[in-house]
Order: sequence, then C-alpha cells, then structure tokens
Amino acid sequence: MLMLLSPCVLMMIGAPQGVVGKSDPHAGGKIVVPPGASEVAYCSGCHKQGCPVPHPELVKMDWQASGRVVVGVQGEITCGSCHTRGFRRRSDAFLARDQKGLCYNCHNGAHALSNAHTSGQKCETCHTKPKDVLAHATPVETRALKAAVDTECMRCHYDGPVSHPVGMANNKKKAPDLPLSADGKITCVTCHIGHNEQNRFGAMLRKDNRRGGLCTSCHDDL
Repeated sequence: MLMLLSPCVLMMIGAPQGVVGKSDPHAGGKIVVPPGASEVAYCSGCHKQGCPVPHPELVKMDWQASGRVVVGVQGEITCGSCHTRGFRRRSDAFLARDQKGLCYNCHNGAHALSNAHTSGQKCETCHTKPKDVLAHATPVETRALKAAVDTECMRCHYDGPVSHPVGMANNKKKAPDLPLSADGKITCVTCHIGHNEQNRFGAMLRKDNRRGGLCTSCHDDL
C-alpha cells in the first residue's frame, strides 16, 4: 500500500550534518517542507553528505508495495519513504521500521534484492581486485578490501547489532588472518566472512569465538 506525500508535509530524517550556527530543525518534533518544494531538495539543504546508506531518490515506484510506503505526489521515492516522521530514535536514523523489513516493503517479487553474500556478486564492490585476479590471488590479495566496504554491509545491517567499532585503526595485536580495509581500518568483514557458503563458526565469524578465540586474536586486554 502506497501513501502519497503532499508537497507540504511533516517529515524527518537523522540529525543534520555540517550545519553551523543553526538550531537543530528536528528538535521541535517536526519539519515543515514549504509548499511546492521538493522534499529531497529541502532535506539536502542541511544533509550535505546525504544518506550513509545511499538509496536512489526521485525514482518512481510503479509496482505494488507489500506494506505501507510513503511516496511523493508523482509516486517517487523520497526521504520520507524510509524515514519516519515520529522522531522515535535518533540512534537508528529515525528509520520507519527495522532495516530489512523496510527494504522488503518495496523490494519484493521481480524487484527483490539479491543475496549480497553469494559469490555471484560483483567482487569489486568489496574487494580491491577484480574477479579474474582474485581467482588466482594470494590470501593477502583476496583479503584486501575496499575502505568503504562497511557501506555495503550497512545496506541491510544498519540496525545491528554491531558489537565492535568499525572504521578505526587496529591499535591492538595484529592478526594476519583478520583482514583490515585498504586504509588499515577495522571493518565488518575483519571479523565476519562475506560469503555465506563459508560460515562454519556461526554468525559468519572468521574464527571460533566460543572461548573468545576471535576476540583474543587482537585483544590482549580482555
């Protein structure tokens, strides 16, 4: 079921980034988009860096949703398609519902999302080497991952749980079998395997952690 979003509508998304000398427009519990203004353009006035989990905007949704989805007056995807106007929790970027349920409302049937963990995906999305090189690569080359690899994980796993910080340098022991990103930082795939056919320790962990084996590979302070 689609819900049309009028040009003058209350909408909200996460806290503005990079806004200097302005009060938080979310603090009052609502944002009024001026009549006739584009919601996407209005939100982008403060949210210069855009969504941390990028999604195409202004694309017309011309198929049936499996749940309630807010769209613009022309049936286009807009900020309010994913973000609630209720200001419930800033920690989850005010998503309208849990991340995977949110995506599946629109991505169903012929528009369903493919399994990102299968080896049939485009290798260059996460790896620094193309598929033809990876087929004959050394373990070091295979584990070389792009700096922005967490963005791919967060497309579905935005709402966690994330039990370890990512995007930071490893200042503990270095574990050669736990890869860092191309810029030397901890990512989701430092601890988790990206391909589901290799999950033998549960939760797609790279190492058995029943006795803390994964954590103590780097941490000598636990």
